[in-house]
Amino acid sequence: MGAAPYSLRSMAAGAAVPVVGAAVALAVSARLFRPYGALISSLWQGSAARWPPSPARAVVLTGCDRGLGFSLATHCHSLGLTVFAGVLDAASPGARRLVDLGVRVVPLDVTDGRSVQGAVQVVQQALKDDARLSLSALVNNAGVLVFGEFGWQTPRQVSLQLDVNLAGTMRVTRAFLPLLRAGTSAGPGPGRGRVVVVTSHCALAALPALSVYAATKAGLQAWADALRMEQAQYGVPVVQVVPGSFTHLSGILAAHAEHAREMEAAMTEEDRQFYGDYPRRFHEYLAVVSSLGREASERPCRLPDDKLHEMFEAALLSLRPAARYVHEPWRYTLYHSLMRLAPTGVRDWLAIRFASLPSFKEKRP
Repeated sequence: MGAAPYSLRSMAAGAAVPVVGAAVALAVSARLFRPYGALISSLWQGSAARWPPSPARAVVLTGCDRGLGFSLATHCHSLGLTVFAGVLDAASPGARRLVDLGVRVVPLDVTDGRSVQGAVQVVQQALKDDARLSLSALVNNAGVLVFGEFGWQTPRQVSLQLDVNLAGTMRVTRAFLPLLRAGTSAGPGPGRGRVVVVTSHCALAALPALSVYAATKAGLQAWADALRMEQAQYGVPVVQVVPGSFTHLSGILAAHAEHAREMEAAMTEEDRQFYGDYPRRFHEYLAVVSSLGREASERPCRLPDDKLHEMFEAALLSLRPAARYVHEPWRYTLYHSLMRLAPTGVRDWLAIRFASLPSFKEKRP
């Protein structure tokens, strides 16, 4: 599935030489620098010293109805942190499960200013009620993904991704900054709360059919880079986390069938004549992942990835956190390394092969 268009297929053979050469260079480099791995890791990943987890340290997370947000909420709760889990739907299976576990669930629609202010007031009141409690971190995790070419997506779908992923994160962060600046006295020394921003591998290298989603995540990355410099003078760390590949467990594609129907309904007659059966083949290809997404939404669970949770622990608790934590399987590491080294044509070929999606087949007269 997902053969490259003819213009890229024709260059596949020529692309092999620089790709193989880059892979060999990476392997040699890894071998040369292996003795210094611990030092490089400590410099890259930030300080190993951490705040001890404590109920006096509060964490606010967005997008906890399912997937990564749900998993992080349960994990932080198990560490002994006080968790405020923001959920879009307080009656969702994930929200009800969190309540059963003893997590504080807070209705939070990141696209609604009044909802955001309501969540701030809930946390603010909790801080007033318990003088020992302070806001240690805000984790911006809420996100929406619509899978489909930009030319298919409706204005509503584009706006939804921009408003949730990018503007929503900004909206929530702006509202919680005063509480984060207020600081914390929990742990071995004073400090202020931090902002954690969940971005995506799509921010590092965009993929076809995820152009809008990638744009929102790349925007988040640029915004977080600038915000880190702005907030450093106030003692508020800003940390980016790029989680690994767990789309089938995240529930983020749970609504794909509905999005596909919306795209189909919005297509003009000219669109249908031009694309032919391509959109149908594309959406059918994603049906299995969409089904897994619905199942993950209906029965959210802790993600089976200890290294992912350990990385978030570092982002939340390190005294001197790294600017960015990246969690990825080895194939992602190799892929992104090649993408940084390869020329544009090769990068496009790699991205299309990596995504491995159905492709357009032009009808011949």
